[in-house]
Amino acid sequence: MFFIAVFILAVCLAVISYTLTTLNNLPAPDFPAIPPWQTLYDIVAGLSRAESYDRRIRPIIEKHGAVNLWHAGRWVVLVARPELVTQVFRNDEIFIKGGNIQKIPYSAFARIFGVNIIDSHGPLHDSFTEIIKPSLQRRFDLDPLRSSSKQLAQSLLLQQGCQPGSGVEIQHLTLDWAIEVFAESFLDLSPDRIAEHRPGVHEAMHRFVSGVSTKLQALVYSVFPGLERWPWLMPSGDYGIRIVDTLEARIRNLAEIASQDPSPAAPHQPSHYDNEKLVHRLRRALERGDISEDHFRGNLNQLFIAAVENIDIVLNSAMWELEKNPTLQDRLRQEVLALLPANQQAGYAESELDALPLLTATVYEALRLYPPLINLINRSTTEPVCLGSASNRPLPTGTWVGWHAYGTHTDPGVWGPSAREFDPDRWGSDPVSIRNTFRSMQVKGKYLPFTTHARRCLASKFAITVLKIALCEMLVAVEWQRDPEYKFELVKVGLRPGFGPERWLLSIV
Repeated sequence: MFFIAVFILAVCLAVISYTLTTLNNLPAPDFPAIPPWQTLYDIVAGLSRAESYDRRIRPIIEKHGAVNLWHAGRWVVLVARPELVTQVFRNDEIFIKGGNIQKIPYSAFARIFGVNIIDSHGPLHDSFTEIIKPSLQRRFDLDPLRSSSKQLAQSLLLQQGCQPGSGVEIQHLTLDWAIEVFAESFLDLSPDRIAEHRPGVHEAMHRFVSGVSTKLQALVYSVFPGLERWPWLMPSGDYGIRIVDTLEARIRNLAEIASQDPSPAAPHQPSHYDNEKLVHRLRRALERGDISEDHFRGNLNQLFIAAVENIDIVLNSAMWELEKNPTLQDRLRQEVLALLPANQQAGYAESELDALPLLTATVYEALRLYPPLINLINRSTTEPVCLGSASNRPLPTGTWVGWHAYGTHTDPGVWGPSAREFDPDRWGSDPVSIRNTFRSMQVKGKYLPFTTHARRCLASKFAITVLKIALCEMLVAVEWQRDPEYKFELVKVGLRPGFGPERWLLSIV
């Protein structure tokens, strides 16, 4: 025990000493810096990224537009002011994409994400896009998505029926729903084909989003990321490796199942196989030699994790806000019931969903206040460049630059005094005005759940449609409110809706 205490003390002293020597070497000297020890303290305190942002970064970045921030053993530049965000996204050849494999090559994140479509650049990215884009922007069959969402509502009601008078924790079931949606839409796996594998995938995914490092590891690696190359140096040094390897094995197992011929369909049933779905296009590209084995696994892992985590978080967030505002929940339910009458609910089209203004605005607002990707530092400069018109000293070549969606989305200077409140009506009152607001705020760098400009998320339309369907099916089947007997605990990971796991009382509509 004594030696562990001495080791931790030595590490802390080394961290403080090292970070103090870096303060005179800021990449953006025209902008303020967040002292490194504040960032390190927040890691030790277990603050989420949103909590750390509100406490440390918000007061400075809302005034200056950007800050120098200590991240992964180096100073990086974080931007939140829309004109600076737009500069970064528009100048894709100066602020080029790069991922964990370049920034922290020995990290658990680099291990599981590798080189993929989100973090690549140039001809390699173009090659990935040619393979992947058709599978993300195809015309999707909405019936399986409706079925999964109906099943989610029924599962919640069934669980509530088994424990009348007490609340139901929804996060376990919404994660299962998100896994099922991805498996059906991109892996060509129907719910029955993944049923026995879903618990393992669920557990691995839950462990991953809960964190891939201990507090001590997070502290040390934030200053000396190269030490991840030798995990045996740290207590439980392989903690993150075990988590990401387990999740990757679960994802790869689903891909292997998808590559097998499904059971022969009954004479009156069509074959389930669809060779244009993501997993099949990636598999064919691998077999042709268009991508490497590492590219196959990096893209599959990245797309699975991003899609599942994102739709799970946003659905939870929207339901959380509708629970807090019963009037809004009832307005939304009445809109769905009025514009999607009972004879249509079994088979509505995407265009009919798009005609529901409050539903569309609610999804947009959930993505604004609870962006699934809070911030990302995955761009580096290819040449010296001044950041903004007021900057006189350019960022050096090789400077890592990131953006903060949560910061931009909750800045009163961007979204008005109610920026931190959930208000779908801010988007407009009809489909046309809502769509115009969405496009305008996105192109101006004020709305970033899917980033913007040339590298906008290829699956954004699919994600929005899935969330609309899920809310529709929940609203027509379930009414929910907070369980007053449940004691909430603050979530320390990510940007969940504030507390969790959520526990609600449900009733049949």
